[in-house]
Amino acid sequence: MTTLLKLPPLESPRLIIRELEMRDADDFSTYMTRNDYQRHIALRLTTAQSIRSHVMRAVVRQSQKVRNSYSFAGELKQNRVVVADGFILCHGRLGELGWGVNPDLWGLGLGVELGRALIAQAFERIGCERLWCKVMGGNAASMRLASRIGMRLIRSYRDFPVGGGRFESVEFFAITTREYFEAGY
Repeated sequence: MTTLLKLPPLESPRLIIRELEMRDADDFSTYMTRNDYQRHIALRLTTAQSIRSHVMRAVVRQSQKVRNSYSFAGELKQNRVVVADGFILCHGRLGELGWGVNPDLWGLGLGVELGRALIAQAFERIGCERLWCKVMGGNAASMRLASRIGMRLIRSYRDFPVGGGRFESVEFFAITTREYFEAGY
């Protein structure tokens, strides 16, 4: 766990990646409730109200003195519309990553920009030493994304519990601090 109260935003070529604000709930609702977005995630927020509640909880967690949960919005620099989301959950020096992008913008590389920023936050600011993510089976784009941001496949499960009584095929990817800092730019 870390005692950082607020992480500074990071910029990628097209995104500003920053911690959540209440105003993000409306932009999140435009894409997070869609079936094409929902099919590849474990936490299914299916209504605007459930998204608003999720954002509110994340914003409250940001004010805690000791934190283990970080939630992010990725907004386009050109118009400041939020089109991506991400999180880092810390368990000691081990962190879990997750990300999502508005389906209207899939295939444009925004997930890679977001993923690289999340890894940088986790290793350089939060102090994680190892990161992992789980990618739902059938989500070939997120599997490629995990590889492109330096993560490697470490394990596959056919029937992994993902919440809500659901079991899915899941691929686990990981990266260590050493691998991150030794990677070429």
